[in-house]
Amino acid sequence: MNKDGRLYGRFTLDFADSPKIAPLSDAAFRTLVEMTLHSRRMLDDGFVDERIARRKWKVKALEELCSNDAENPSLVKVDGGFRIHDFEHHQQTRSDIEKKKAAGSLGGRASAQARAEADAQAPSKLLTETESETETPTSKEVGSARSTSLPTDWVPTAEHYAKAKELRVDIAREAESFRLHAETHDRKAVRWNAAFTTWLLRAKPTIPKAPVDWMNR
Repeated sequence: MNKDGRLYGRFTLDFADSPKIAPLSDAAFRTLVEMTLHSRRMLDDGFVDERIARRKWKVKALEELCSNDAENPSLVKVDGGFRIHDFEHHQQTRSDIEKKKAAGSLGGRASAQARAEADAQAPSKLLTETESETETPTSKEVGSARSTSLPTDWVPTAEHYAKAKELRVDIAREAESFRLHAETHDRKAVRWNAAFTTWLLRAKPTIPKAPVDWMNR
C-alpha cells in the first residue's frame, strides 16, 4: 500500500475540550480549524493574510477568536493579517520542512558516497549512475521524466509575482486554488512552476486598473 503523501494538521485529542476552545461557537471553532489547515498547507507558519481571512470566514468568528482568552487568544491581529497562537509548537513549519529536506539531501549524498566506494571496481558504471542522478532533464526529455505530486514546500517564484501583476491577478488566491486543485485531484507534473504560469495566464483579472488622472494627462 502506497504511503499517504497528503499534508496533515495536528490537533490533540483534547483540543475541543480546552478551556478557551470549548466555549467557542460552531462558526468560530470551524474557522480556527480551517485557518490552521490553510496556513499549514500554504506554509505560512501560522500567518493568514487579512484579505484571505475576511473573504473565507465571517468577521464575527474572527473577532471571537481574537478575544477568547485575555492573555493568549487563539488569533492575534497583526500587520496585514492574523497570526494563530502557538502555531509553531503544534504544526510543522516551513523551517521544519526545509531541515527535513536538508537532512534527506545529506543522507542521499552519504548513500551516493557509499555506492561510489562499492563500485570502485566498475568506474564506467559509476560514471553512468552519477550522471543520471545529477542531470537536469532537457526540454526533449521532460516528456519522459517522471511526474511527481506538487511539493509541500512549493511557493510562487518572483517571475510568477511579476506575471500576476502584469495580468492583474490576485496571486495569493490563485496559488491557494492551484495547490488545492493539485492536491484534491491528485495532479502530477514534471515542471510545476511552468504549470502555475499557465494557470495564471488562464486566470481572470481580479485587480482593477489604477484610475486615470484625466486632469494631468
